[in-house]
Amino acid sequence: MAPMESPIAGILAWIFFCAVFGFITAALYLLTRAASQNTPVPKWRSQHSRVHLLIVLGSGGHTAEMLSMLRRIKLDPAKYTNRTYVVSSGDNFSATKAAEFESTLIDRGAEPQSYNIVTVPRARRVHQSYLTAPFSTIRSFYSCLLVLRGVHPDQQSWPADLFPVPYPDIILTNGPAIAVCIILAARLLRLYHSCLGFLFPQRLYSHPRSVAGAAADGTTPHSGGFRLRTIFVESWARVTTLSLSGKILLPFADRFLVQWPALEDKKALWGSKKAEYVGFLVD
Repeated sequence: MAPMESPIAGILAWIFFCAVFGFITAALYLLTRAASQNTPVPKWRSQHSRVHLLIVLGSGGHTAEMLSMLRRIKLDPAKYTNRTYVVSSGDNFSATKAAEFESTLIDRGAEPQSYNIVTVPRARRVHQSYLTAPFSTIRSFYSCLLVLRGVHPDQQSWPADLFPVPYPDIILTNGPAIAVCIILAARLLRLYHSCLGFLFPQRLYSHPRSVAGAAADGTTPHSGGFRLRTIFVESWARVTTLSLSGKILLPFADRFLVQWPALEDKKALWGSKKAEYVGFLVD
């Protein structure tokens, strides 16, 4: 006759299950709500200070669409004075196209050293096994964290006077898996600094380039002055349904833009912002 289970063991198992479920629920709530798209944009930055724009090039058609959008809005290098392009490893096409686009900005007065191209590992290669994909995704996510913090190896040669504060103000992406890594990494950093600001409200933001930033702008960034605002643009090819990346990022991106009216007001979670229909953004 099999021994009866101890009621204490059952109670402990139930408590453990509730604790894990509560932790996951709290984590999702904090990632989607704390320091979320519903919070006002902080305004610690002076009017004429530099703006750091991070642009994710998702390779192939995503890169072509992104550069088309940048040409259409006539990106002003006098306003977006610092520009970072993030490309996946092995994507020489996107890196080359970014350099070509920057050459057109130099003709409009941009400083030659005001941009940089950073390479991060691919989240998932074509035909890669789904069993190994989580490991490569974690590696890509960690590399994206380094990029957003300004400590990626490709960023070590940046002049401190041109990139005084490496944290980007705005993150613009329309890409696949790399977009997921970048936006989730930005949300995690914002949550971290939001918690720091709550626990240590007098603690100033600290980074090796902060002194240069304060000298250039006359202000000292702090934990509450984080930008890292994210904009995800759904591909022009998505007419009636969202992409997989879009479905994942809809509750996390600060602004989620779609180019077809059938996708307007798409919503992921209760209380989150809806997809914004803005018309065609590509040439």
